[in-house]
Amino acid sequence: MANIQKKYIILSSIVVVLAVILILTVTLKNKGYSLPQFKTINTQLSEITITRNGNETITIKFNDNKWTVNDKYNADANAVESITNAFNNIQPVELLSRGSDEILAKYSLTDNEALIVKAKDSSSKEVRNIKFGMKANFGNLVYAQINNDKNVYLIGNTPINPKDIFDKTEDDLINKTISSVKIDDINKIAISYNNNSYTIEKTDSTNWTKTWNNKNIDQNDIYSSLYSIANLEADGLIKDNAQTKSNLLYKVEIYTSDNKTVSYNIYSKTDNYEIELVNDNNRYYLLESSFQNLEEKINDIIKN
Repeated sequence: MANIQKKYIILSSIVVVLAVILILTVTLKNKGYSLPQFKTINTQLSEITITRNGNETITIKFNDNKWTVNDKYNADANAVESITNAFNNIQPVELLSRGSDEILAKYSLTDNEALIVKAKDSSSKEVRNIKFGMKANFGNLVYAQINNDKNVYLIGNTPINPKDIFDKTEDDLINKTISSVKIDDINKIAISYNNNSYTIEKTDSTNWTKTWNNKNIDQNDIYSSLYSIANLEADGLIKDNAQTKSNLLYKVEIYTSDNKTVSYNIYSKTDNYEIELVNDNNRYYLLESSFQNLEEKINDIIKN
């Protein structure tokens, strides 16, 4: 009888231990201790696609050492770099659910609601496939599915919400830089306005001369104006090529120390002010506020 009780106690103990192990295993797994991890991408990406709501797809491709958007526009290098960096930083932080139609709908992960981001490397191998749903109410986290895994995870590990990094429109991704020139690299700037030409030349590292009146100017007095003219971003792209150009207001030519010239034209307002970068087939625009700021800087050069 004592032996039977002893065996029963031992058997019961084994069952309890196994049950505890099973519970801990399930608990730890659901707590994220067996989470999948994205492998670091060590090769050049060749293509990134962003599909929104199942019907709008933006394609970013890397060819000839540059990124293009939808095979038409030069990409904003900083915007693309933010995306490619996030691919290597983002990670699952918690397993939320095994996934079901009800769960997918609850967290906006259906194909008609999700933001789907995919990336291929230079061999056209898919190295990222992330389906973003709704953002969590806490932390920089978002509900997501990864690499065709049916599970739903909370993913994060980025300084801002991961979805915000990837949730970009075509306009967000297009390069809108008209001019980006360091003041130290400029030899002279020529501005044409109202049938007159105004040229300001650098005489040394800290002084400039207005050639139309031979007035010498300390660079510190016009630094802000020089910077704004030489470092200009458009507010957007004019996609209706049938839109007629208005009258030319300003022509700006920036001559650099390495014998390069950046030239752009500003046209009078229709819906907005059109700005044309010479040797660029795209058409850009400036909003009223941006134009007023630029015109103020131009007037600081030509009217004082």
